[in-house]
Amino acid sequence: MKKNPYLQMLDNDNYSTKIVTQRDHKKKLEDIYKAHPSLKKMEDEISSLQSDIANRLAMKFKGQQVTDLDEIKEKLAKVVNQKKRYLTKYSIETNYKEPNWKCAKCQDTGKVYKKNQVEPCACTKENFNALKQKSAGLPPKLVNATFKNADFSLYQDEDRVQALKVYRQVKDYLDTLTESIKEKGAFSDGLYIYGKTGVGKTFLLGCAANYLLQRQVAVKYLVYADLLDRIRQTYSQESGETESQILRKIITVPVLLIDDLGMEKNTEFSQKYLGQIIDSRYRNLLPTIITSNFTLLELEERTRNDMYGERVIWRCVETSNILELTGNLRRPN
Repeated sequence: MKKNPYLQMLDNDNYSTKIVTQRDHKKKLEDIYKAHPSLKKMEDEISSLQSDIANRLAMKFKGQQVTDLDEIKEKLAKVVNQKKRYLTKYSIETNYKEPNWKCAKCQDTGKVYKKNQVEPCACTKENFNALKQKSAGLPPKLVNATFKNADFSLYQDEDRVQALKVYRQVKDYLDTLTESIKEKGAFSDGLYIYGKTGVGKTFLLGCAANYLLQRQVAVKYLVYADLLDRIRQTYSQESGETESQILRKIITVPVLLIDDLGMEKNTEFSQKYLGQIIDSRYRNLLPTIITSNFTLLELEERTRNDMYGERVIWRCVETSNILELTGNLRRPN
């Protein structure tokens, strides 16, 4: 059975993290022992005495006569107390021998052992969600965007009803999309959400992204102007990725989220790639959710003399449910 790619990435990250933590801890201990050779000497003596006690107990268990066990125990207690005083005197933490794990419970393995079985550590779920969001390209401001924590009190009274309606329509659409993808493996209808700057389109797109990720549907979030910059960077010899690699990920992702379409400079270059993305996804029955400050008619006007732009507009009209988000959000002070 093929392993979930996110889980494989987590395993790789956990392994790398553990190696780094152990390496750093080894260097830390070396520095401590270099500065405090007496501490290392006490540790060695404690270890030797503990070994002597274990040997004496083994002899006693076999019925052999042991005469110096109490003496060794007293000596061990004396050295242990001496070490404690030393740590206090030089302000050395008592757990200095324990690596600084990110998660002490699982020691950065992502797994814990309970009742003779291995279970995922609590940190794994948190890391798993964060990894999915990072892979989806979600910016930090959208990590906590959810339908549950949407604050409709920020809308003016006359726009609140419309916002509630749009949010409900988007959520219903996402439920249908999720069900269709899981049952049929495809869903062609997209969304086009437009409205003026400041009405909450980006937050709504973040809600959609997190809603789908929670339901194990892979998404990719992008601002189209940023995508064009990434493509331009591939023309440099120092680029670590190619144009085709970038486009392949965007064209094939189950759900693509494009934020602020139309804010990029309207050129043949920008329309060419947008046309390629939208058209490829249209042919492969892959949904695209778009937000924009412009209506589709306004975008059509901007691209009237552009062959690529006109085709994109008609593809959006043909495949998208069109929703308008209105208002001017009252931002908290």
